[in-house]
Amino acid sequence: MLNLSLRLLSGGVLLLLCLSACIPVPMTTPELYRPLSHFDPADNITDYENHLARFNVAIEADATDIDARFARALLYMGVGKYLPAEDDLTAAIKVADRRPDYSRERLASIYLHRGLLRWNAEQVDLAIADYTQAIELDPEDWEAYFHRWQAYNHHEEPEKAEQDREQGMKLKPSVFKKEYVLRYDGIVL
Repeated sequence: MLNLSLRLLSGGVLLLLCLSACIPVPMTTPELYRPLSHFDPADNITDYENHLARFNVAIEADATDIDARFARALLYMGVGKYLPAEDDLTAAIKVADRRPDYSRERLASIYLHRGLLRWNAEQVDLAIADYTQAIELDPEDWEAYFHRWQAYNHHEEPEKAEQDREQGMKLKPSVFKKEYVLRYDGIVL
C-alpha cells in the first residue's frame, strides 16, 4: 500500500512539474551587466602560448603594428591579464592617433575595449572617456553607446544615460529595450 501511495504521489508531482512548465511566466528580471563576461580563459594553454608567441614576434618586428597589439590585447583579456591588455591597447591608440589613414571603426573598437578594461578596474570616468572617443570615431557603433549608457547609469547621470539609450534604440533596439543590473565582482549595485 505504501509503495502504491509513493508511486501515486511521485506521479502527481511529475504531472504538476510538467504542467507548470507550460505556464508562461513573464520575465521581468533585469539582465546582468558584466561587460567582460564573454572573455573566458583559454581552454587550451598551448593555443594561447602559440598565439602569444606569434603576436610577440610581430610586435618585436614592428612595434607600431597596431593590429598585432590589438590582437594580443584581446588574447590577454581572454585569460584575464587585464593590465598588459590595457598597455597594448594604449600603445595601439598612440600609434593609430598618428596615422590619419588608420580605420576609424577599428580604432573605435580599440577604444571600446580599453573602456571595458577601465570599467572593470572601476575607473568609470576613464571608461566613459574611451566610450565617448569610440562614439566620435564610429557613431554607428551601438556597443559604445551601450557601455556608456551603463557607465552613466552607474555614475548617476540619468539624462546622459537616457540620451545614449535613445540613440542606442535607433541602432539596436533588441539590446536597449532591456533593463540591466550593474555588477562588480559578484555584487549587484
